[in-house]
Amino acid sequence: MKHTFLLALSSFTAITLLTGCTGQMASVGLSSGDKEQECLNLDKKLMKVDQFLEVVNTKSAFHLEEAATAVPTPNITDSNNKSRMLKDGNKKRADLLEERQKLGCEPIQK
Repeated sequence: MKHTFLLALSSFTAITLLTGCTGQMASVGLSSGDKEQECLNLDKKLMKVDQFLEVVNTKSAFHLEEAATAVPTPNITDSNNKSRMLKDGNKKRADLLEERQKLGCEPIQK
């Protein structure tokens, strides 16, 4: 009985490793409408990040706290330090651009 169990277990393990079965579900591709909507959502987020970066760049460090309350900054930064705000904003922008590229969205028109 033990021998049969070990043989079955080792066979199952070998088959699993050879087929590359990882237990993950295959990702289903987005339809063109869903892809377009996702691209529009990413564009809106990019506009908010760009607006945030513009405000941070144009304000002095002294006035940034006032500007931070005037400009919505959801999920961009939690800092009041100008250099940290710029760093976080640029990182968020790069992440959104990378996500757009992965989705295959149209290039941004300037």
